[in-house]
This record gives sequence, structure tokens and C-alpha cells, in this order.
Amino acid sequence: FNAAITACEKCGEWEVAMQLFNAMAQKEIDASTITFSAAMSACEKGSKWEKALQLFDAMLQNNVEPNVISFSAAISACGNEAKWDKALQLFTLMVRCKLRPSTITFNAAISACEQSGEWVTALRFFDMMVESKVEPDMITASAAVSACERGGEWEAALQCLSMLARCNVELDTIAFC
Repeated sequence: FNAAITACEKCGEWEVAMQLFNAMAQKEIDASTITFSAAMSACEKGSKWEKALQLFDAMLQNNVEPNVISFSAAISACGNEAKWDKALQLFTLMVRCKLRPSTITFNAAISACEQSGEWVTALRFFDMMVESKVEPDMITASAAVSACERGGEWEAALQCLSMLARCNVELDTIAFC
């Protein structure tokens, strides 16, 4: 089931992924961390943030331990719908669970803030990323600079670009536009 749900996620077929997920429950097959993560990612790609968070809650209720991928999928789902406060709650829970956020996790959190116009919080995540020695990438650059742009904070955008250059992130025209 995991491979099929992952295939659905990669093809953007969140509804089929959920049918497979539900079929597992009907057959009394326990969902694993991988199963939940793949289903959440499928929902995230289908812009079904509420469904992704329901899966995350079900994961916890079923005593299935989330991993970095699970948290990243849930945070990404929140980011797609500008639910920065939910993304922040998930990120905080992840840290409390003693999991180390990845570049993808930070990018998802920064993007959630950027989509919500929360440029200050986006930059806090960016600073935390650098302090944690997690390598930023082009997505980080684009989201962080865009968050500053949405907030009308050109000086913060320039500081962000400077920090990205110090982190050896190769910038392209997207970060500068």
C-alpha cells in the first residue's frame, strides 16, 4: 500500500491515495509512519490542508510516531493555504519531539509565513535555520526574500540576500525579482 500511495502522491492523485489509505483500515492493516506521510503529502499536493492535518492527528492518536517527513508534509500543507499559525504549532511540536528540522521543513515553514504576509516570523525561521546549521537553498532564498517583499521590507530583503550569499546559496533571478 505504501508504494501505491506514494505513487498517487507523485501523480497528484490525492483522492486515490485516500481511497487506498482507507482500504488499509478496512482490511485492518496498520498504517505506518511512511503510510501517513505519503497520504499527507498527497493531500498537501491536492491543496487539502485540513485533510492532511486530520491525518497527522490520526497518526498521533494511533501512536504512530511522526518523523521529519511527516512534520514537513503537514507544515507544507499549511503553507499552501497560508496557515502560518498552524505551521508554527507543528514546527514547535516537532522541536519538542526532539526531531531536527530539515531544509524542506524550514522551507515549508518560511513559505507558510511568506504566503500569510508574516515576514518577521519568516525571517525568524530563516535565522533559526542558519543558526541550526541547516543549509538553505534556492527555495529558502525565494521564500525569505518574497516574505520581505510582501511586507514592503526592502532592507530586510537585502540583509536576507547578504546572509544567503554568506551561506553560499547560488542565487538566481527569482531571488532578485
